[in-house]
Amino acid sequence: MKAQPTVLVCVTPQETSGKLVEAGRILAAKNNAALEVISVLPISANFSKHEPQTLEKLFGFAKEAGGEMAVYFSDDPVLTVAAHVARQKPILFVTGFPGENSNGFVSLLHSLLPEIPVSMVSQDDVIYNMLPLRHDILSAR
Repeated sequence: MKAQPTVLVCVTPQETSGKLVEAGRILAAKNNAALEVISVLPISANFSKHEPQTLEKLFGFAKEAGGEMAVYFSDDPVLTVAAHVARQKPILFVTGFPGENSNGFVSLLHSLLPEIPVSMVSQDDVIYNMLPLRHDILSAR
């Protein structure tokens, strides 16, 4: 029996990430998929007094949306998320839209896993899609 498809949402310990979970919930419902939320924190994370409460809120958002949440501690978030994605094989990966000072997370992840569609949610809740590269279109026949 094949497992239910999954939409995976990547969040950071920021309260504004709740909108990413909501976007993931909507996309999961549209695709008859389960919702999973992931967050990767640095190993040496020294939580400010607000981060534990924010993570607890994110766990709450995931639970309210009918999803599960996984938190990893790693100093290489791209490889950690890529390993999780490779194991779970979601049908869609949802993340925030990269800002001006982006560390390249989305493009690095997409280069490691080009077959997974990526939806990026902007600050004004517009969803941009990065679709898998179809080699059959580019190949010369």
